[in-house]
Amino acid sequence: MNKKQIEIPLYLKRTNYFTGQILTAADFQTEQNYFRERMRLHNINFHGNGIVSGLEVSPSTGPARSIIVAPGTALDPIGNEITISSTVRCPLPEKCEMAYLALYWAEREIDPVPVLSNESETGQTMASRVEEYAILKYESEEDRTRRHAGVVLARLIKIRRTWKVDEEFHVQRAKV
Repeated sequence: MNKKQIEIPLYLKRTNYFTGQILTAADFQTEQNYFRERMRLHNINFHGNGIVSGLEVSPSTGPARSIIVAPGTALDPIGNEITISSTVRCPLPEKCEMAYLALYWAEREIDPVPVLSNESETGQTMASRVEEYAILKYESEEDRTRRHAGVVLARLIKIRRTWKVDEEFHVQRAKV
C-alpha cells in the first residue's frame, strides 16, 4: 500500500493573524474574499442556483401598466445571494413579443473619502464602501441561451397587445 499522501492546494487563502502583525488593506481584502468565496461555494454546492423564496412576477392592473416583482431571494449561477427587500415595478418590455425577466447581482464602489498619504498630492479620494445591488432586465431567447450569471424570474409573452406571465414556463429553483 502506498502511504504517500496527495496534497491538493485550494485556491482559497485567509489571513493568519498574530500579535504584532502589521495589517494592510490587502490583508483585510484577503479576509473578505475568503469568506465571500466560501459562502459562494456553499451556496452552489449545497443549494444550486435559482429562486430561493418569493420573487413572484405578475402584470400590474390599471392605467400604469408594468410588471411587478415581489420581494424575495435568489442564488445566481456563481453563488451570489440576491435579495429584493420590497416590491419592484418594472416598465413593460419594448419591441418584442416574448421576453425573459432576469435578476442579476452587481456591486459598485461608493462613499468616497480623502486618501491620506505622505505624498504632496491633495484632493485624492477612494471609495470607502462597496454596495451590492440587484439588476432586473429583460432578455431575449438569444440572450438567455448565452452563458450568464442571472436568474430568470419569468417568461413574459405578449398576447393581443397585453403582457402576460407564461404559466407554462418553469423557473429554476434553488434547493432549500
